[in-house]
Amino acid sequence: MLRQIKYVIRIGTAISILILLFIYACTPVGRVSEGSKKHQSLIKPSVTAKYETDPVPAGIHEDSADDPAIYVAAQHPDSIYIIGTNKKGGVGVYTLKGKELHYYSFGKANNVDVRYGFPYKGGLIDIVAFSNRSSHSTDIYQIDKSGALRPLSVGQIVSDFSDEVYGFCLYKNPQTNNFYAFINCKQGSVEQYHFWSEADTIGFKKVRAFKLPSQTEGMVADDAQDVLYIGEEKSAIWKYGADPKHGTKGTVLKESIIKKNPLFRADIEGLALYPTTDSTGYLLASIQGNYSYALFEREGDNKYLGSFKVMDGIVDGVEETDGLEVININLPEFPVGFAIVHDGYNYDGEELKAQNFKVIDWRNIKQAVLNR
Repeated sequence: MLRQIKYVIRIGTAISILILLFIYACTPVGRVSEGSKKHQSLIKPSVTAKYETDPVPAGIHEDSADDPAIYVAAQHPDSIYIIGTNKKGGVGVYTLKGKELHYYSFGKANNVDVRYGFPYKGGLIDIVAFSNRSSHSTDIYQIDKSGALRPLSVGQIVSDFSDEVYGFCLYKNPQTNNFYAFINCKQGSVEQYHFWSEADTIGFKKVRAFKLPSQTEGMVADDAQDVLYIGEEKSAIWKYGADPKHGTKGTVLKESIIKKNPLFRADIEGLALYPTTDSTGYLLASIQGNYSYALFEREGDNKYLGSFKVMDGIVDGVEETDGLEVININLPEFPVGFAIVHDGYNYDGEELKAQNFKVIDWRNIKQAVLNR
């Protein structure tokens, strides 16, 4: 009899667990955790997004979309493309209004970047490259005026990391026209590779390696100023010389230290540059822990200018951003450019969808943070 009672209890427990799992699977993830909501409430400036991309092909509860890049076709300056990674399996190319044009199942693509004028087979091409966690590499593709990605003969840089590749960005030295790839991993290690076209393949050589105290991901290179910014997720933003001749010593942006600013909450994730001249402009960072964004000066000691959040408007607001990108370009809808940010909780009304990317007018960001 006792054995039968124990059996019934076990069956009842199992059924209860299954019911709870079913409820969890059918219940949308909370849009803002209590901790994040409390910290986000400290930030008053807010903006709304104008457009959003189609969701990436992934489950609604999966952490899938990650990092966007922006490509402007030189032959057709009105052709603006958003390139977004899906770390569950590929790369998508979207119109400015968010319609998916192409999707490529290239593997677990994490961070993505674009550069123009890469010498290849006697001509110049534009390239898009991304960290690929499936192949432990940086993969390089040609991008054309239609936004289509075309494989180079062997366009891959294989990392020496023992851990999987993670954050990534490109750098082009304007004096030498040398192209470089920066790759990092969750252990905080960073590698820099010089790469070039070589017959029907891509030649590459590791030219520098260094390590930050803890986990890194977001990186952006300021080509004109020969500067590399790296986000140490739990701590601050670091600044290094971008060219390998600068060695392995970096400095912390003092006003980016999380522990010293009540408006910051780990993690620091995406980084992007908005130039206004060759030497001035802004550094934008996503502060994932309270669903916000911090704006710094590009020049000097990178003074902190303020923070903002993205709330519901024409499309839903944005939470838990990983990567982001900005561009200074004169378009009819965006006379001073726009930002594109990853959205960790993408809603259509009350319905949760797979993650996507949101497009924000830079004028609204400037007005919200700088009041001008």
